[in-house]
Amino acid sequence: MEIFLPELGLFVWTVVAFAVFLFIMKKFAWKPLMGMLNDREQSIAEALSMAEKSRQEYAELEIMQKKMIAEAEEERVKLIQEARTERSQIIAEAKEEAIRNANQIVERAKQEITNERERAMSELKEEIAKFSIQIAEIILKQKLESDKAQQKLIDEYINDLRIN
Repeated sequence: MEIFLPELGLFVWTVVAFAVFLFIMKKFAWKPLMGMLNDREQSIAEALSMAEKSRQEYAELEIMQKKMIAEAEEERVKLIQEARTERSQIIAEAKEEAIRNANQIVERAKQEITNERERAMSELKEEIAKFSIQIAEIILKQKLESDKAQQKLIDEYINDLRIN
């Protein structure tokens, strides 16, 4: 069991070596090591605060994205409604224009019919006048003596006109 019992000299030199080592470490390495540890601690704290800030920014961006999506949906609905309203208005205007055009066509047709009727009546009057003159010429040529003979001749010409 001698292994477990230290000698006094070895013990003293070990304590002295450790004290020298501790003094040198404290004098030259302790401040830089503590500075490195403090720097490391500070960088970790900054990284954690940046991570928290990034998480908050992400949450804000997510909220903004949801708002933008909702606004875009509202805008889409609004545009669709406006398009439907405009389509209905265009259809109504087209119907009104078609009705106006149809009424104009009907009015022109009526006017043309009236003009044609008047022209036909005018031509008919001219024809009747011509026939009347022809009848008068014939009557005068034959120098009819009695009214009965004149009436008979007029009736014959009228019958001829109806046949023609």
